[in-house]
Amino acid sequence: MSLEILDAAGNVVRAFTQDEIPTERFRSFDNRGYEQQLVTGEPKAHISKGLNRFVWDMRYPSVSSIPGVPPVLIKPIAKPGTYQVRLTVDGDVQIQSFELEMNPNETYSREQTDAKGAFWMQLYAKAEEGVQAVLAAQAAIEAAQAAANAPGASDEVKEAAAELELASTEFIASMVATGRTLVQIISEPTKPLSKLVTLHNVMETSEGPPNAPLVTVYERTAGEIDAAISQYNAVRDEALARLN
Repeated sequence: MSLEILDAAGNVVRAFTQDEIPTERFRSFDNRGYEQQLVTGEPKAHISKGLNRFVWDMRYPSVSSIPGVPPVLIKPIAKPGTYQVRLTVDGDVQIQSFELEMNPNETYSREQTDAKGAFWMQLYAKAEEGVQAVLAAQAAIEAAQAAANAPGASDEVKEAAAELELASTEFIASMVATGRTLVQIISEPTKPLSKLVTLHNVMETSEGPPNAPLVTVYERTAGEIDAAISQYNAVRDEALARLN
């Protein structure tokens, strides 16, 4: 069994496997309790025969996690519009359309909420790009350590490995907080991925399209990320070439 949420263009917004599908069995029509997983707050119950209820929180999945560092929690809320749910059970597929309506008290137009959604997804994509660059840097550290510790590794290889490990460690620290304690983390300068989390949080609590100051901060932060990735990739590629 699997369940997928699709946007109007047919792109997958969120996918749930059988083990991930949060559902609730109706024991009676008056029973509206909904068990919550205490750590994550995600709905959690078992799939069983009969009538089940599925609740989507209207969010995209969070950006990828980075082992060993504080989580980058960015999970945009889907904009108002037409969506589909695709349920697959033992190869049989059922698709149903549904609408995410605007708050009837909302003062903004659909054009403005579309603009907010587009900006939020741009921020989401940039955050994932930064996260993937950090993950690649972590992989480069592992490759450098393996090369340096390989039997018969030459001095040149060990030197290149040390340079790669140092450059990768510095790049990771430039992108995301790396402190091991809360005191260490809050003592660090605000990193680009942390800035994107802050902008994401602003988007969550605001109803209209992004204002000019928010866009300015995003563009500056995105530029920092692009420059850091470009500079690091040049050093990494040169060092990897020496390792090989």
